[in-house]
Amino acid sequence: MIGIHQRAGSFSDRWIEYCQQQNIPFKLVNCLRSDVVSQCAGLSALLWHWTLNDARELLIARQIATAFKETDLVMFPNFETCWHYDDKIAQKYLLEAIGAPLIPTWVFTDPSQAEEWIAQTDWPKVFKLRCGAGSSNVRLVRSGSEAARLCQTAFGRGFPSEMVRMDAVQKYVRAGGNPKDLPRRLWRLVRKAFIRAAGGDKHPRQKGYLYFQEFMANNPFDIRVTVIGNRAFAFTRQNRPGDFRASGSGCISYDSARIDLRCVEIAFHVTRRLRTQSLAFDFLFNANGEPVIGEISYCYLASAVHDCPGHWDEKLNWLSGQTWPQDAMLEDVRALLGETSRVPRSPSRASVATAG
Repeated sequence: MIGIHQRAGSFSDRWIEYCQQQNIPFKLVNCLRSDVVSQCAGLSALLWHWTLNDARELLIARQIATAFKETDLVMFPNFETCWHYDDKIAQKYLLEAIGAPLIPTWVFTDPSQAEEWIAQTDWPKVFKLRCGAGSSNVRLVRSGSEAARLCQTAFGRGFPSEMVRMDAVQKYVRAGGNPKDLPRRLWRLVRKAFIRAAGGDKHPRQKGYLYFQEFMANNPFDIRVTVIGNRAFAFTRQNRPGDFRASGSGCISYDSARIDLRCVEIAFHVTRRLRTQSLAFDFLFNANGEPVIGEISYCYLASAVHDCPGHWDEKLNWLSGQTWPQDAMLEDVRALLGETSRVPRSPSRASVATAG
């Protein structure tokens, strides 16, 4: 019996549909209730697509994943997959620790050290909050004086957990793509605003740290690689017009000729090394033309992955055909439970090396 936490608009919609189609026994579980452990008694697996949009989920989801790590329950996402979700600081140290090719990143928790670095480094740099998606908390800082003001705020009153400025709204509306998609983009923006309003002050202000990444110039798009088990899906996202950011632009291309297979290979290496069930990677290229990782996330837009015309396996063989990522997740969970003939990959503990 598989447990599923149901939330409209999440991966659970497809998980439930898939279980019904395949006659897989399942039970709805409310992971936000205090008795979640007793609810899961007798279950073999638990699927819960928790996201940064719900402060309640951010508060307890990692702890629940950690607790179930000590049991025989198969969980998606498991602890290894989700503990660093929506935490760019955690991702920095994690990726550096395993030798993954991360964009040079600096984190400061001492204002004097931050001020000293600001006075000595060159600009521009990319400022980010540790949380947020779709480039909402990302901006290009062009001077030390601008960085100094951010430093003062970071170690003072702090920043709201999602910074949506009017210039970002205008760029979002003007983003390229099919004009028919404008109502959808506007609706997503309004929905974000309502989610933030409903959350009130449940999302804490971001303060007490400063986070910068090296600016990767001359990247008109990024490469998003999503690994699920032994499958890698990839597409490119064009930057917004007049902007350096690609995440959240909605300008997606599925032209496989634009995909540098080194990105796919690195994504497989990292997921094996971290023993994760699924991760999405944002790749850019440095001045030497080498792929570097900006961020990772177990959450992503399922329809964008589904629209890929195929995927690569771990040997970089191309397999044509569309796949719902939620189906792939369920297949892998069932394989771990011995309910299917699919053999899950055996995670490697080898060091991560940049494919060349």
